[in-house]
Amino acid sequence: MVPPAAAAPRGLSEWRSFPSGSTVVPMSTPHPHSPADLALAPVLIGIERNLARLRDGADLEFALALALNDDKCWYHSAAERARRLLQAAIREVDLHGWTVSPTPDWHGLAVSHGEYSVPIMLGRRLTGYIEQGATAAQPVG
Repeated sequence: MVPPAAAAPRGLSEWRSFPSGSTVVPMSTPHPHSPADLALAPVLIGIERNLARLRDGADLEFALALALNDDKCWYHSAAERARRLLQAAIREVDLHGWTVSPTPDWHGLAVSHGEYSVPIMLGRRLTGYIEQGATAAQPVG
């Protein structure tokens, strides 16, 4: 007879403890260490929902102006347009201690807390807006 510990490779016993057909697997390190770590998923989902509205809308400039109650003439540089897009992305999102900043290449937003950072890619349309100021009236590429 084989002892129970030797019957399964390490970690497989935890997998077997889940109901049949479950897609839950044991979490690898690093584990969440704070409430902010546990809030990462809702933060990312909220930001992505806001970005999806901007990506999918018919008129990007109108969507930004409506969301932020501002005007495009206030934004002259790529850095200013990136901050504008950032403000729209985090609008009505409880960040739970996470910070959000544009990535150095303007292709995404970095969601950061402590030593961890998760990028959210903007997509061609929003990156074009940051780099060139292109909107629905001036499509990218």
